[in-house]
Amino acid sequence: MIKVFLINLIIILFLFTKSLIAADMSGYLLTKAIKDFNDKNYEVAYKSLSNILPTGNPVAAYLLGQMYLKGLGIEIDHKAAYEMISYSSQKLFNHDQALALESQITLSNMYNKGIGTDANKSKAYMWAYIAHKTNEEMHLKYLKELQKNLSSEDITNAEKEGLKIFKKVLKE
Repeated sequence: MIKVFLINLIIILFLFTKSLIAADMSGYLLTKAIKDFNDKNYEVAYKSLSNILPTGNPVAAYLLGQMYLKGLGIEIDHKAAYEMISYSSQKLFNHDQALALESQITLSNMYNKGIGTDANKSKAYMWAYIAHKTNEEMHLKYLKELQKNLSSEDITNAEKEGLKIFKKVLKE
């Protein structure tokens, strides 16, 4: 009985240690990728971020989205940029509110101008509204500018949908 317990304990410790090392390595890779991105070493950043992306890391998704959107070290791909920025807009809030705000405004602009997706003024407004909820002091002017293109019903619906998404993001 003691032998079985010791074997199970060793296995648990081995798996726990392995997961800690993997988490630490992932954090190191992300930190290095952010540094490479900020230093404009986009080729190296792209490789690192592409390796991190399958883990679902929203920071990696946002930075890759920016690279695809602006052609930073890679070819412009607005569809890929839209997918990554859309994902990061919903997932970044609990990781980094400042990046979440940037991601949400970027997504709003993409919907407003039809970049990587169909132009949709209601969704542009909704994401600007979510950004406003993320930081109440910012983006009021942008929000009011977007309101000019919408009916009061569209504004109400976009705000309701935006609140649903915002509440969901807060729970994650």
